[in-house]
Amino acid sequence: MNKKATIFIIEDDPDAAEVMKVTLQAKDYKVLTASEPEKGFAKAKQAKPDLIILDVMFGKQETAKGFDYAVKMKQDKDLAAIPILMVTAVNIRHPGFKFSPETDMEYLPVDDFIDKPAQPRDLVEKVEKLLEQKVSRWRAWPQKSD
Repeated sequence: MNKKATIFIIEDDPDAAEVMKVTLQAKDYKVLTASEPEKGFAKAKQAKPDLIILDVMFGKQETAKGFDYAVKMKQDKDLAAIPILMVTAVNIRHPGFKFSPETDMEYLPVDDFIDKPAQPRDLVEKVEKLLEQKVSRWRAWPQKSD
C-alpha cells in the first residue's frame, strides 16, 4: 500500500519525534522532521508532504503553537489540502479535557488526533487512514469540506 508517501513530523520532543520517525520509516514512509512550528511551516511549504503530524505544545513554556499552526496551514493555499494528525498529551494530563475529532475539529482544523506518547500500532493505523483519505476534509476551512 505504501507508495513512499512523505510524512512530515513537527515535534519539539526529540525522543517522541525519533520514535515516530523510526516507526514510520519501518513502514517504508519517507519522513521529514522539524522541531519548531515556524521552521516546520516553511519546510512543509517547500516539501509538500502527503501528511503532517503536528504536536500541540512547544517550548519550555509549553505554548499551544500547534493550534495556531494548524489554522495557519489550513489558510495557506499550498498546505490546506494536506491532512494533519495532531499529537497531544493534553488528554493524558487533563483527562476531563478530551480532544476528539467529533467535538473539536470545527474549531481546530485537523483530520485526527493521537495521544502522546503515540503507540506505534495506533500511529501507523491513523497515518494509513489519513493517507487513504488523501485530502484534508478541512481544505476549505472554516467550512467543512466533505
